[in-house]
Amino acid sequence: MACNITAARGIDCRDAIGGLKAIYFCSSYCSDILAEATVTADSYTITDAGFADWDIVDTTVTVFKYDLVTDLSSFKSGVEADKATGSVMWNQTLDVVLHKVVAADLYQLGLISKNRAQIFVQDSNDNVYLMGITDGCYLTGGDSIATGAARSEMNGLTLSFTAKEQAPLYIIPASAGVGTAKYPFDGLGDEADLTITVSA
Repeated sequence: MACNITAARGIDCRDAIGGLKAIYFCSSYCSDILAEATVTADSYTITDAGFADWDIVDTTVTVFKYDLVTDLSSFKSGVEADKATGSVMWNQTLDVVLHKVVAADLYQLGLISKNRAQIFVQDSNDNVYLMGITDGCYLTGGDSIATGAARSEMNGLTLSFTAKEQAPLYIIPASAGVGTAKYPFDGLGDEADLTITVSA
């Protein structure tokens, strides 16, 4: 059977920490990532993303980095399984908190709300996951824009994104570390075909 279990797992070192460092919005939705990417089947690891052949509007793939404050944002992929129908889906949920309402953010928020582009999610251990690989990511909730009432309350954006996928999650190879060209995407074989836009 194609679903036979093929590996065991022990207790690993206690060196992982929670939280997210950053998210990277793709400029637009791509429908053929799995057709173009090179994936290690037994680990869902994308070794070569095939950026040059993504069916996007731009000629190159551009991602926009949103830095995150520690201990506020989270990402999870939860299973939705139905014995009666024989189906298994994975609900990916990304909750993002961005401090301070900035005029430029309002315009981008409008674009994000209409788009369904894929999102790369970088956790505190420098793992980078690709959310919404087949159907994209949808802005589905959150307080969105909040000024707060008391002066000690948060002024900023709270956004919730969801994606529904057949696979638990896709991951890219580990980065060599901060300071490496194209960090944290430098583990990919075709990172040269990716443009990373950061805040000025």
